[in-house]
Amino acid sequence: MARSHILALLALLLATTASAHLSLPQSHAHAHSQANRNDLLTGYSSPMQSSLAYQFFAVGADEAPLGNVTNALQLTGNRVYDKERCDQDLRRIRDAIDNIEEWALEFPDTWGRLPVGLFWGHTISMGQYEECIAATNTYGDEIRGQYCLARLNITQFYSQVKKRHHEFERISYKQVDPEIFELGVCVPSSCSPEKTDELLKQVIRKFYGEDVIDLEQTMILEKYCKYEAPVELRGVDIFAIIFFAAIIFFMITSSIYDYVQTRKGAPKKPLLIAFSVLNNAPKIFTVKKINSPNVIHCLNGLRCFSMMWVVFGHGYMTFYDLPHINKNRFYTWVQTPYSMLVQNGSLCVDTFFFMSGLLMCWGAFREMDRTKGKLNIPMMYFHRYIRLTPVVAVVVLYIMSLYRYSGAGPMWFKLGTQDQRCADTWWATLLYVQNYAFPYSICISQSWYLAVDTQLYFLSPLFLIPLYKYGKKALIPIVIFGLLCLGCTFATFIANDFTLFRVQDDHVDLRQRLTYYPTHTRIPTWLIGVIFGYFLFTRNRGRQIPLAKHWVITGWVVAFGTMLTDLWGPYWRILPDTPDSPLIEGAFFEPLSRTSWALSIGWIVWACYNGHGGIINDFLSWSFFTGFSRLTYCMYVIHRIVQLVNAARLQHDTHFSDYDAILRWWHDFGITLTASIFATLAFESPILGIEKAIFGRGDPKPKKQPAVAEVAKVAPAVVAAATVITEVAAAKPTSETAEPVAADEIVPDLPKQAENPSHA
Repeated sequence: MARSHILALLALLLATTASAHLSLPQSHAHAHSQANRNDLLTGYSSPMQSSLAYQFFAVGADEAPLGNVTNALQLTGNRVYDKERCDQDLRRIRDAIDNIEEWALEFPDTWGRLPVGLFWGHTISMGQYEECIAATNTYGDEIRGQYCLARLNITQFYSQVKKRHHEFERISYKQVDPEIFELGVCVPSSCSPEKTDELLKQVIRKFYGEDVIDLEQTMILEKYCKYEAPVELRGVDIFAIIFFAAIIFFMITSSIYDYVQTRKGAPKKPLLIAFSVLNNAPKIFTVKKINSPNVIHCLNGLRCFSMMWVVFGHGYMTFYDLPHINKNRFYTWVQTPYSMLVQNGSLCVDTFFFMSGLLMCWGAFREMDRTKGKLNIPMMYFHRYIRLTPVVAVVVLYIMSLYRYSGAGPMWFKLGTQDQRCADTWWATLLYVQNYAFPYSICISQSWYLAVDTQLYFLSPLFLIPLYKYGKKALIPIVIFGLLCLGCTFATFIANDFTLFRVQDDHVDLRQRLTYYPTHTRIPTWLIGVIFGYFLFTRNRGRQIPLAKHWVITGWVVAFGTMLTDLWGPYWRILPDTPDSPLIEGAFFEPLSRTSWALSIGWIVWACYNGHGGIINDFLSWSFFTGFSRLTYCMYVIHRIVQLVNAARLQHDTHFSDYDAILRWWHDFGITLTASIFATLAFESPILGIEKAIFGRGDPKPKKQPAVAEVAKVAPAVVAAATVITEVAAAKPTSETAEPVAADEIVPDLPKQAENPSHA
């Protein structure tokens, strides 16, 4: 087949209806001339009969049996299709199109067209989803539209395209010729995916030959088809609606009770005001600056910035999957220094693990000071679980129930699949073992951090009790254990031929499962926090250690230099002209970069606590961050769902650029913040109030430990970090329990895709 003929075939295949200038067909099986096909390549508005959409209905109507057919009913998936009704509907639509009736013209009008930027990675033409779903006739037997996203294999075409003559650039290792072009089609809802697939292939074969599209593969699948049908609520959906309605009812009635009792000046029962917005909201938004040796104020700022970094990195991973008209720009974007904020953004996880270890040690030592070296381990575990789990359980419930009703459209077929991941793995999320049990299908993708942090929390007595009793003597085995864990990561890299640098990495998923998600690979950073917390509590609490100015400057320069090296050190390895890195380089860099990053964060905390932070400490200790930090746990659990829903609801093309990504980040961040305020008021704060009412925890004892809750709230996401401080979520500095760190103060991570933005 001639090259011009091949190009014409592709164009005719992808182009579809439409021009405003319609001309009536002379024959439904009209064979187009080569000249007309070439017209389509120039952007000429083709007549209706020249479009793939029209030919689909023309051929479908001509090929449809005129009489009765056997086996008219066809069961596909969960739906029953009527073959005879499908044939009738195709003929009626074809005849109505010939008669230029608006309702019928909507069917071909909604098909996708030849896209702009096909050779820049824009391999989807979605058409008009809403118009197709709403398409219907207005008389006789009702015909309704059904939208399907067809997947056309175009490898044959691309194999014949003559590429530009240029040197191969290593950065394009992921940029391969596209295999699938996705095309939105609109057919009657009576037609099954199999019937639609058969007709589409018949049209392609009859008019365009078999040299451009691979007709052996299925193009139409039921999971990529949607029509407007009555909503049928399942049992879990009804339960979720009742549950959320009940929570809102409790919030309203509890607030009314709180208000009435306040007006009367009467005492309030703690259980009855647990859901009161009037009681819980001030605990979030009221900020009091407390000068106490038990409060490390700069942790609030570190925590908030790390949370924003998490949302930023995850946002880029979702942003990459959108239908960009210039998607191939990604492969030049990864060569920019700016991209390292995303590609190497997982370092913020090590900030959280460090703070988790520090605060847990600090809180545990305070508890053991009060109880003469004892920890109530069963109660510690119980309080952590009951404070951590409600918000996670609510998000899991939403995903498994109402999530499916949160959006629809072509991108929902591709990105709105989180409920399918939860179907079999939800229980592992609630038990915090998903990082080992289902590393490839985690229900809430970012919850691997919660699993690791919780597992470290449950292991913490093995380190804390000896450290409290034996002091420095216990440090030796702890340090040796941490070094062994570092060696384990190193050995895993060597044994599996892993490389940290994405240009050569062909095992991203396996590397994440073996070195990113496992708890044992995260222990060194966490132990650094524990050891740092030990020295800070036993040697530094309540006093400031003086340090000569030149040593302070040296410390800041070394810390910032180390962090910049950890973040941008791998940059030169992804540049096109850089030689391949030896295997051992990545094996060393992975564990050592995490460790050095944690040590640098440790310097920042130590310097700020001891008065050597200057303007940096003033900024990180800003009272604004104190209020913001009380929402970060809910933000962490919720933000990925917000991002996925926002992305999956798209029904139009987008553009890839840093500015567009930042705009989307603000969009996602604002909605996440709003949802997190509600979640904190509806679930997190009430659980703390109920716990306090039942167990009597957090009764004010001002003379002893007025700032314990504040310590916890200052502590970043210290899910693993703390045992059970009282109303940290509510963050009211009157809570006084001698327990370690707030279980509700969890901090985020940057999941595996952050390591590889192209793998979302």
